Amino acid sequence: MKFLRFFGERVTSSRTTASSGGNWFNSALLCLALELSAVISRGQSRTTEAPQTTNASPPAIVLGVPRVKDMDILLLQNGEKLSGTIANESISLKTSYADLKFDGRMIAAIDLQGADNPIDSILTVNSNRFSGFLTDPSFVIRLNTGEQMAVRREKVQKAIWRARESELGGFPPHQFILLQNGDFFTGKILNIPSITIENPTQRLISLSDLESIRLVTGTTPRAKLRWPNGEVQLVTLQAEDIELQLDAGPKVSLYRDHIEVIYCQDGFNPNTQSATNPQAVAREGASPSGSAPSKAPEGMVWIPPGKFAMGSPTDELDRGLDEGPQDQITIPHGFWMGKCEVTQGEYLAVIGTNPSHYAGDPTRPVEKVSWHDAIDFCSRLTAKGREDGTLSADYVYRLPTEAEWEYACRAGTKTRFSFGDDPSYARLDAYGWYTGNSRSATHPVGTKLPNPWGLHDMHGNVWEWCLDYFNRYGATEGSGKSRASKSSLRGARGGSWLYDGHFCRSANRDDYFPSNRCSDLGFRVVLAPIDP
Repeated sequence: MKFLRFFGERVTSSRTTASSGGNWFNSALLCLALELSAVISRGQSRTTEAPQTTNASPPAIVLGVPRVKDMDILLLQNGEKLSGTIANESISLKTSYADLKFDGRMIAAIDLQGADNPIDSILTVNSNRFSGFLTDPSFVIRLNTGEQMAVRREKVQKAIWRARESELGGFPPHQFILLQNGDFFTGKILNIPSITIENPTQRLISLSDLESIRLVTGTTPRAKLRWPNGEVQLVTLQAEDIELQLDAGPKVSLYRDHIEVIYCQDGFNPNTQSATNPQAVAREGASPSGSAPSKAPEGMVWIPPGKFAMGSPTDELDRGLDEGPQDQITIPHGFWMGKCEVTQGEYLAVIGTNPSHYAGDPTRPVEKVSWHDAIDFCSRLTAKGREDGTLSADYVYRLPTEAEWEYACRAGTKTRFSFGDDPSYARLDAYGWYTGNSRSATHPVGTKLPNPWGLHDMHGNVWEWCLDYFNRYGATEGSGKSRASKSSLRGARGGSWLYDGHFCRSANRDDYFPSNRCSDLGFRVVLAPIDP
């Protein structure tokens, strides 16, 4: 999170509301299809295309480890480090949706957590993420000493490929696809689903006309089409499979229920906020009120305004008594939120000290910070932005309110976790660090899968301070603004490496005195308009 790269520019939302008689798709029978030439063009092999450029740069740090230019690295489960050249020409991954084979030149890193977490993750040089099970029995590495050896995959914790010169030219910016399991990747759609609307006329629409297609699972398969002006239309989906040529190499046919959303504009990536208009990442149902800076602060994610039910229903598994009765909360204005928890390196750069118990790795979250320490960090960050002119006068860095935190964590979901109910905690390993997989320590931020809005570590790693704390929910309509409490406590959210999985649920809460400092307590920053 390089907070200070914020240019202070603002744009007003241009979303419009259609009148019942003036909008063409309210009276049209629509069939979504690509013209034949467009289908052929999109289906051509990448080897026949003219070179394309993109502003996306290859990842310099993966899984908390810097990529160097002259060697690959294997980090073993026993703590040993092997340096040399990984000789595997390809890597095969069995996922829940397809069997994939990647050219070794497209891989930046592989995360293998061992017996504690059987899910493996492949990160590609164009910042795609795929999770599943490696089928290759071993990694072959030519050591710097000249010796070549095979290392069983069970013995490897992380494999880091060197930064290659071939990556410097960037990669073609294609469509971004987010799956229900949290995987995300870019590629070109080779076929298009058939869409129907109950009205008498027909009109052909190119993918490039749409902002996104959100798949809605159920007995009758549906899709929500979103246009760049914010209009949304629910339509019937006829096709069962969507065929893709992945930018990372393989072709894949995805059953519709595996897909959460397809962002149709080439080059748009909700995880990096590379769209021209950051409002474009707003989920369906979000209010268009408020405005957003036109430049995305590096390392931060735009959280759209909207409504949600704060707290947990009475029948939620492992529910805490302080999680209800549920409040209906409105978040009236959008805000930016740190993609990850504040790291030790970031804290040191602003404050000049590092209080963390698990010090030594600047990519781990800072901990052993009090609520007052976190407030001071935000104040200094704001002051620095004011001084160097990188921060707009009507924006401020601060901690999230409890309501803002839970709203961002849920990311439009109503389940126990942002990735589903997970009653057996089988999927939590892929999304967060908790007592079941942490080995009693913090871990570098951003090494687990993000939630649907691109936020990492919302479930586990360290508890996160909130701006406020409210003793008891009131089952009333309220806002996400800071809520005063007679208590001297402050809220903390998200669970940590020290706690069981049920403490990492979206609705779970903890509270501390503002002066408390714990080795599993850190914070995350938001950038928001100053409340008038």
